[in-house]
Amino acid sequence: MLYRLIVAAVLLAALALVSGCSSGCPRTADPASGDFYTEEEYKKCTKEQAAEYCAALLAEYDANQGCIEQATADLDRENRAMTDLESELDTMTPQLMALRGEVETLEREIAYYEGLPRMYTVTKGDFLYKISEMEEIYADPLKWKRIWRANKDVIDEFNDPNLIYPDWELVIPRDWPYSYTVKGGENLWQIAAYWEIYGDGRMWTRIFEANKDEISNPDIIQPGQMLNIPR
Repeated sequence: MLYRLIVAAVLLAALALVSGCSSGCPRTADPASGDFYTEEEYKKCTKEQAAEYCAALLAEYDANQGCIEQATADLDRENRAMTDLESELDTMTPQLMALRGEVETLEREIAYYEGLPRMYTVTKGDFLYKISEMEEIYADPLKWKRIWRANKDVIDEFNDPNLIYPDWELVIPRDWPYSYTVKGGENLWQIAAYWEIYGDGRMWTRIFEANKDEISNPDIIQPGQMLNIPR
């Protein structure tokens, strides 16, 4: 826009010197709205029309100078903001790289745990304590009771958790349950104390509060009753 105005002003001044004056142009151009004389129209302008037109061009030029200065100031401000952002990004890059490393480590761990067996076939010489101790099971022999609880329908047939036989298929629970089915002889304290529930018998009140619609007396729960386990 600015370049066009300057060129137009120079051109019109030259034309005025060369062509002199004429009877006048039948219309009036308005540079402020982007309306300019053609070369032929300008040649027809009177001195007064040419003077008014040049004055309008100069006024538009001055107005655009203010816009250019403002635009330049805005551009400088944006450049400074961009420089600040680039500096901040440079500072954050090591943190982002560290976080990416943590995410990749977590992804590997998730893939490992998702690949762990959810069933186990008993072999000769196995017992629950030994199975629970295996790296791919729980890597902790003291967690054998969870295998027992998950397979009571099979194991309890003989009323001995260590009386298991080759080729039996045992369920290996991997989740943190949101529900639990009460077994015979259990109470809320015992259930809360199971490591896969809360690992703390004192948290039995959470189970009671979440199941008040089914439990009127926290000391009385029935085998086969399904309890919600809040997480």
